[in-house]
Amino acid sequence: MLRTLASPAVTRGILSSARTSTRTFASSSTTFSSDKPSSSPPTTPTPITSTTPSSPPSESSASTSSKPLVRESFSSPEELNSRPLPYLSFPLGLPTPPSSSKPTWSETRGRLISPEHRMASRKAIVKEATRGYFHDFHAIKSHGGKTWRAPNTLIKDERALWFLRIEGTRLSDKGKVNTVDMLRGKVSLVALLGSKISEEHTKSFYESTVATFGSHPRFQLVMINLQSNPLKSYLISLFTSSLRQQIPPALHPTYLLSSQNIELEKEAIGFHNKHVGYTYLVDAQGRIRWAGGGFAEEAEARALRGCTGVLLERTVEELKQRAGGKK
Repeated sequence: MLRTLASPAVTRGILSSARTSTRTFASSSTTFSSDKPSSSPPTTPTPITSTTPSSPPSESSASTSSKPLVRESFSSPEELNSRPLPYLSFPLGLPTPPSSSKPTWSETRGRLISPEHRMASRKAIVKEATRGYFHDFHAIKSHGGKTWRAPNTLIKDERALWFLRIEGTRLSDKGKVNTVDMLRGKVSLVALLGSKISEEHTKSFYESTVATFGSHPRFQLVMINLQSNPLKSYLISLFTSSLRQQIPPALHPTYLLSSQNIELEKEAIGFHNKHVGYTYLVDAQGRIRWAGGGFAEEAEARALRGCTGVLLERTVEELKQRAGGKK
């Protein structure tokens, strides 16, 4: 296995900060806290309560911390696997809504030379350099690649952040589309995948939800096959016809093939492992209201189905109010 060595001083500093950092997720019904290494046995996290039609999931408040809860590989997968998974303790997404149009040259130039972009690029390079080549692959040995448990409740409307803009080729007609236009006006389940196993990950989340709400006019399943590796992206494009045969025809209009590099944005949406599939519940304004990763636990799948139903009801009600206001 390839491994990048860091100096002892740097390693001790990182380990010290990792041991002392804690997070608390305040909710009206449940309190979540991140696991903290200690000499005492790990505390079992509060289980997610099931969602029933008579008691729909309430919205959860998100942590004010902007630092993602990521479990790094400072210890062996066996040791990490013995620790309980923390619950998602912060809203995922971008702080500002992305534009549906491509940025102009001047906008791109301004972004590239901005101090914020340069600092983010530097952090991404340093983080990648201090990880082994097979980091993501070996991370799957710990909890199947999951780094957090999905919440049982929706992220509050005022705290929700935006899903990023991903441009790709639509499977149905090879037309160029982007997620900003696709997600507008509908409650969307977005499955972000890049491998065969990630397809199974996302399917374990959305299968029961699609079976329940698939016929709803304001619901859609969006699948994004993201291949940032140029060679792999090229190979996938050669087998587009075979891919069409594997994907149900009803999903072709909302199935995207993309080679976009999201290296600087992946931490914002909790995309911690390229071999893991991630599922996002996005509202009609394009904001992430719920998210899960890896293979779904039974409680996570129930929570997604319940949250989707609540969000659809609110979306329909808002549309009725707007229609009544126009009259």
